[in-house]
Amino acid sequence: MGNKKTAIYIRLSDEDNNVDGIVKAESNSVAAQRILIRDYMQRNNLPAPTDALEYVDDGFSGTNFQRPAFRRMMDDAKSGKIGCIIVKDFSRFGRDHLETGNYLERIFPLLGIRFISVNDQFDSEDCMGMTGGMSVALKNIINSMYSRDLSKKVTSAMGTRAARGEYMGAFAPYGYLKNPENVHQLIPDKEAAEVVRMIFTMAAEGKKKPEIARFLNEQGIPTCMEHFQKIGLKRKSHKEKEKKLWTITTIGDMLKNEVYLGKTIWNKTRQAAVGSKRQVKNDRSEWTIMEGTHKPLVSQELFDMANAKAFTHEKKNVPAGRKPQPILICPYCGRRLTLTSWGNAYRCGQAAFSGIAECRTIHVDRERLENAVLSCTRTMAGMVAAEVSRKKKEWAETAAIEEETGKLEAEKKRLSSRKLRLYEDYRSGRITKEQYRKEYENTASRILEIEKRIPELKEEIMKVREQMLHMKEREAELEGLESLETFDKGRLVTVIDSVQVYSEERIEIVWKMDDWFFPEIAREKEVVTLE
Repeated sequence: MGNKKTAIYIRLSDEDNNVDGIVKAESNSVAAQRILIRDYMQRNNLPAPTDALEYVDDGFSGTNFQRPAFRRMMDDAKSGKIGCIIVKDFSRFGRDHLETGNYLERIFPLLGIRFISVNDQFDSEDCMGMTGGMSVALKNIINSMYSRDLSKKVTSAMGTRAARGEYMGAFAPYGYLKNPENVHQLIPDKEAAEVVRMIFTMAAEGKKKPEIARFLNEQGIPTCMEHFQKIGLKRKSHKEKEKKLWTITTIGDMLKNEVYLGKTIWNKTRQAAVGSKRQVKNDRSEWTIMEGTHKPLVSQELFDMANAKAFTHEKKNVPAGRKPQPILICPYCGRRLTLTSWGNAYRCGQAAFSGIAECRTIHVDRERLENAVLSCTRTMAGMVAAEVSRKKKEWAETAAIEEETGKLEAEKKRLSSRKLRLYEDYRSGRITKEQYRKEYENTASRILEIEKRIPELKEEIMKVREQMLHMKEREAELEGLESLETFDKGRLVTVIDSVQVYSEERIEIVWKMDDWFFPEIAREKEVVTLE
């Protein structure tokens, strides 16, 4: 393997919970995999375990391969750092039999990577013919079926516990804490509970959601996330903004949450598919609702009155669909800009209740702002298109590399046949023993050189193909941007991360650039002044 390292891959998943919901300790599961693999390496004269690279995915399903440590390992593999990957068994590597087979039969051989599954007694270096491949496929089909069956059992068991009134959520909702003596029971969080009651009371008095949010922000009351972090809970949202604010959405979600009535509700959503992170809403008729499971923070009367007054103008029958990513952003609160009622200018959509004075100062002419962004986008798209064209010419050399690989493979085949004939020539007396030894050593040495060079060339070809694929995707995204005349956010978002609008004198465009793909023209920000 030369200077390449051995990679130890370990995975512990939520799938590994037993049906009672008791999580296996990290020290028992991850440590056990680590010990088993390192012991195997020592017994089989593999490189010292201390020199191995270790990749651990803790809490990730095996039914998909979008795991952080796994992706890091594959990036290292593609860059030539790894020559061998060892796992405890196939199920630790992945439970999707088709994708696992793709890695074992195509990707790893192309990268020249040896794959070992200890408990399955599988070593790709020893696997010959179809039998090994059939065995791998069969085991992975069983793993895939097991994952689905286990998921159903865990869901069923958790539903049974929820029906007994036990709280099964991963985190307690704002206003509550998990009882230290029983994690499946909620107890009031004194400080947050007072804020919850205040929100319901204000709504019942006729205060609208924007008014409530503005009051909380102006009073400097910690947001839900700030409160969790303040009391030492490790909570983080993927949508979390740098500037924390109470928002209309947060207030609305709280007012609708029946947990504050002392109810435990289970099965409001379901997993779209085994291993998927996407959740699908269930109809209320499918919910499991248990009343009186914990102390309520508000009465039913206050809850009903707050909801009746807070949602009088709620939009009905709004078609489902993902909202487009906002582009025009207020730099002071990090939220999107919205059009004024006349539609001729942009302003901060949170100015009315953010409590931040600078938010109220943003008022930028719509036409001038959109034209400035379009002009900069057309210029950037032209630069990117020119760079793509240059890269295409550069990567066209792939054909030459493939031709060289083909010649080397043909030469290796001829030399292998030559090795067999050499012995026959020696036995028949056509060459001397010294001639046989010299030619055999030269032939074997050349074959080793070829065997080392071919994986390097194939890896180079694969990298270029990946880059070409990425480039084609980028070309499709950029098509038409050089002549774009309308402020189409769906198109602009392909090259723009955000437009930070301070005033008509200062606008910052943050571009989406791939550093590895466009290093010559990548710019983090472009500052623009409206003309």
